[in-house]
Amino acid sequence: MKNPFQEFTRYSEWKERFLKDRDRIKEINPKPSRLSEAIAAMYVGGLEHRTQDEEIRKWTDWAGEKTYRTFNGFPQLSDEELSFLFYCLGKLFVPLLLHEKGVKSESFKALTQEEQESAVSDVLDTIWENHIIRILQVLPYMGLKETTK
Repeated sequence: MKNPFQEFTRYSEWKERFLKDRDRIKEINPKPSRLSEAIAAMYVGGLEHRTQDEEIRKWTDWAGEKTYRTFNGFPQLSDEELSFLFYCLGKLFVPLLLHEKGVKSESFKALTQEEQESAVSDVLDTIWENHIIRILQVLPYMGLKETTK
């Protein structure tokens, strides 16, 4: 039988990794804004070396900005919580970009820009529905609220 709290346990484990990687996020954040810090957290969460590829970085930036804007910048979250949320988003999203049918595949490259955005948006929507909701549910219990907005 599947543990009903298995997903929540995953995020708790990711919190420990996030706390270790927090300094790296601050190092690669060139502009001190919430959006740039969120995207830097996505890079580190998705394993930063993966985002050195131009296409992966382009779609990571696109997804990070779309998520940030869609959710109105997550005004209810502290800076630390926002960074953790996007760190998790990077862990989930960046590997999907590298999938055999991801952005590096010939079938993806053959799509128009609009079709590419639609395909990436579909993946992002699924992550929002399945993970962002859960992460937002557990954030109040993770002890990351100390940083002010």
